[in-house]
Amino acid sequence: MTMKKTLVALAALAATASFAQVTLSGRVALAVSTYSSTGATAGAAGDAASRTMVVDNSSRLRFAVNEDLGGGLRAFGVYEFGLNFDTGTGNNQAGLANAAAGFNGSRESHIGIGNKDIEVRIGRQNVFWTQGDLHDASANFIGKDALGDAYTRLANVRQNNAILLNLNSSAFAGSQLYWAPEVASESAPIGSPTAAQSSANPTTWGGKLNWDNGAWRFMADYQKRNNIATDAPGTFPTATSTFDVTNTKLGLGYRYAEGSMVAVHIWDQRKDFTDAATNNTATVQAVAGVTGGSIAGGNKQTGWAVSLKHNLGSGLVGFASYGMLNNMSGTGTNADLSDSGSTLISLGMMKALSKRTHIYASYGQVNNSAAGNMGMGGGGFAPVATAAGTDPTYLLVGMMHNF
Repeated sequence: MTMKKTLVALAALAATASFAQVTLSGRVALAVSTYSSTGATAGAAGDAASRTMVVDNSSRLRFAVNEDLGGGLRAFGVYEFGLNFDTGTGNNQAGLANAAAGFNGSRESHIGIGNKDIEVRIGRQNVFWTQGDLHDASANFIGKDALGDAYTRLANVRQNNAILLNLNSSAFAGSQLYWAPEVASESAPIGSPTAAQSSANPTTWGGKLNWDNGAWRFMADYQKRNNIATDAPGTFPTATSTFDVTNTKLGLGYRYAEGSMVAVHIWDQRKDFTDAATNNTATVQAVAGVTGGSIAGGNKQTGWAVSLKHNLGSGLVGFASYGMLNNMSGTGTNADLSDSGSTLISLGMMKALSKRTHIYASYGQVNNSAAGNMGMGGGGFAPVATAAGTDPTYLLVGMMHNF
């Protein structure tokens, strides 16, 4: 009788207790790929002959916890890391480090509190690169898209140490403001800097304006990285080595049918050295060896693209994008870098087998001018560095399962 009463009491307690909800989700995405990068300005030494690979397309595992605090308030946390089902390590096919893989919260890892309208998060979070359905071909459907790497060359796409405010409701859901100290890249030492050094505290801040009325989708992203240093962490940077990076990106899309969208994208990426003399350095480095041409001082590059997602019915969806990176230009009195632009084209198709599983095929190419070295390194995809003037080309056939 005593045992029975104890069990009844425990059952009653469990019924009234409040527990946090923990969920496990993720993705397995693998493809057979061919990749080549030929036509280097420096000659055959910069070319990468065609090779066939089995490549992981951003597989991941995600733990999420959510607790109802009452009064419409909730507390939550996320720990997500990338998995490499191709090599089983944190490196890609060529042994190069893949920053999106590894068991250290390599994707998102944050904690937060909020309600249905607004929330505050602290930790590592997706910021600049997220596009929603304005451009989600590579993120969710066809494994790779040449456009995805073009507008994030200088941005922090996932921000460490971020304090972020996010809107959850209304036509502006997904709009954000964030700020972060860049302690991961520049840890200030103890002591005082000399006259030739800088004690500037590197920071990143930015925001995303997202607007969606059902038919039209608009997104504006801005990110400013201040006092970034090229010196080693734990040392005071020299006064001539710190720089600011400014990234701006705009997108406008129209849903012309269910599951279909056409969108236009423009972006601007800029690097300005804090020291005026360094920023105005007029020396333009020539294309040498297998390295790309670059501007020694401050520089900027703009670009534009159009993308299409078309629902063909019966689980078939087609994707296409075309974009262009313009020549790099100096931001001071330094010269522009001619023949440093690139064009990008991608095509893809997916076939849904269920709500969670689909197969896909995609093709992409970047055509670089003589001093251009736009590549496809996002997600650790490219097996080699992109030499100036080469034209990276890939073909993927794969499967993706979300759970």
